[in-house]
Amino acid sequence: GEGNNITSALVEQMRGKIAEGLEADAVDVRDESGNARHVSIKVVSKAFEGKSSVNRQRMVYKCIWMELQDQVHAVNEMVTLTPEEAS
Repeated sequence: GEGNNITSALVEQMRGKIAEGLEADAVDVRDESGNARHVSIKVVSKAFEGKSSVNRQRMVYKCIWMELQDQVHAVNEMVTLTPEEAS
């Protein structure tokens, strides 16, 4: 459907912004609600080294600030890992 195209484009856009902004090794953005209102995000990045989980989440939110103002209403789950933590 039309909605799904918009949703997957939005999810891809967020994924790309996070990957670029945090030079991430891996980014997974999952649409939990079928319309990208609720997403869960998993990011593996060296940028998280030495950062608290609150600061890590802030870094991710900063990358997708625009999307959060617009379509996305909630991030249900956010997992932030360094490459070491992920391995």
